[in-house]
Amino acid sequence: MKKWAMAILLIALILFIMINWEWIVHLQQEDLSYFTEDVFEEVGYGLLWVTMPLMIVQNVITLFPVLILIIMHFHFFGLIEGFLFSLIGTTLGALTCFWLARSFSSRWVDRFWGRNERRLAYVLRLIASYGVYILVVLRSIPIMPSNLISIAAAVSPLALRPYIWSAFLGNMSMIWLLSLLSAPLWIAENVFMPYLLSYIIFAFTVSGYYAGRGILKQE
Repeated sequence: MKKWAMAILLIALILFIMINWEWIVHLQQEDLSYFTEDVFEEVGYGLLWVTMPLMIVQNVITLFPVLILIIMHFHFFGLIEGFLFSLIGTTLGALTCFWLARSFSSRWVDRFWGRNERRLAYVLRLIASYGVYILVVLRSIPIMPSNLISIAAAVSPLALRPYIWSAFLGNMSMIWLLSLLSAPLWIAENVFMPYLLSYIIFAFTVSGYYAGRGILKQE
């Protein structure tokens, strides 16, 4: 049953990539003008039918920088909707990769492990030492591959519920950071400082929460 399910998922993934290959090429080239000038006026919110699955695909197999999709969401839908759509897409992608690695594709995990053994072993040691908080921190780092984090978590003893929270908070932090770094492309000057201060408060709150839990566990 698992083999059939995996085969269906693989075929669906291949078909989706083939149908949207032109978009993927422009995403790999970080060609935002293609979408701003040619695509959005035609499809509007229908854009999400492509960008959301692309975010899931990107979290499983890295084909292009996720930054360009996040900028598109903020540019087209504004701060609140852009953030929300990006968070939903990246979190679903992280959960999908974790689910695939833990439930179905042992061969894929073995091949991925063979190519990334040193980095995966390092992440596993961090998870063993610092728990869920380190997953939040790692996802906050824009250059850290999402699938590496998800697969390391999947092969660890980590339970599903804390992983979901780590994916949610980590992707929230990552989107916030990337949208701040790309702020000149989409944000008004009078909004930037409140947006930056909000992220600082968020980061200290999350860090304080997990630090407090760690102290309580040691007592």
